[in-house]
Amino acid sequence: FAALAKGPRSNPQPGDTFADFDPSPSGLVRRTKLVLATDLGLQDPSLLDDQEFKCISPGLDQPLGKTDYIAAGRFFDLRGTFPDLDYRAHDFRIDETDPKTVRLTCRVTGTMRGELRLRTANLPPTNIVMFCPPESVSMTFNDQGKVTKLCTGFCMDRQVGNTQGTTGVQAAATIAGQPPSNWELYPGLSVVKRFFGRPVTPIVENNAILAPFPETVMVQLAKGVLGSNMGLEDPTLLSNDFAYSTPFIAPVSKFSFLSNYAAEEFANIDPSLSHFRIDPYNPTRVWVDVKPSAPGYEGAPQSYSFTFDDEGFCTRVTARY
Repeated sequence: FAALAKGPRSNPQPGDTFADFDPSPSGLVRRTKLVLATDLGLQDPSLLDDQEFKCISPGLDQPLGKTDYIAAGRFFDLRGTFPDLDYRAHDFRIDETDPKTVRLTCRVTGTMRGELRLRTANLPPTNIVMFCPPESVSMTFNDQGKVTKLCTGFCMDRQVGNTQGTTGVQAAATIAGQPPSNWELYPGLSVVKRFFGRPVTPIVENNAILAPFPETVMVQLAKGVLGSNMGLEDPTLLSNDFAYSTPFIAPVSKFSFLSNYAAEEFANIDPSLSHFRIDPYNPTRVWVDVKPSAPGYEGAPQSYSFTFDDEGFCTRVTARY
């Protein structure tokens, strides 16, 4: 569970009661922050709808209802393992197609100072600081302001952080020295390709305080790559050391990307692009929400990112997360 038991605990503030629920965009964001502050409802289950609530995560075989979700969160007790756990939530935004859904990004960090309780073992503390990759989270609310759906644990870039692209309990287990196997994380064919291919190594993110260009220019640079068919129509937009990756494709070079992947990125689909934004933790990077669609097909929301150097060349694209 990517976001179970993370974030500082806090008491509801005036205006946070269900009677005072404000269904406006700002009210939904405020309610989302309240749910985060109560450990995603673990410290205040009344924020979760008794009948409709479900938790969806890539690490789950099926959605969890409220009772099972609360039981699982309290069993693993990530707050006890990482007392300084900080989910670093940002990029709060309303879903383009569902006005009752708030999307956000977390970059969870914390120091393993307590024991980690797993199903099969209790692992001792390591005092290692955990840095999880960017993680997509969303919450859907009903008219009473209660959460009916929580989506969490969706990694947005498996090369960032020190948890091998994992989040939640899997990330904690990685920091404890017992990372999950690739067979637990990826489809079988992808695991075979990873075995015979190059290892996926973490990247060192740019920790600059400011973006190389103003936000409007950074967004236009990203739109320029998209508008050139991902650089296929103008390869000069991509740097010579350009790299492309997806959840199941290891980083490939500019030549390989243009030869094998660029033309297929949006083939036969009409992507809806929204919420272009600069990453506050890596200001050289622009994120965008992508929702693919085609006649008779509506795809799930995906996260794409475009990283640029000081000269405006695109050095990296992550896609289909």
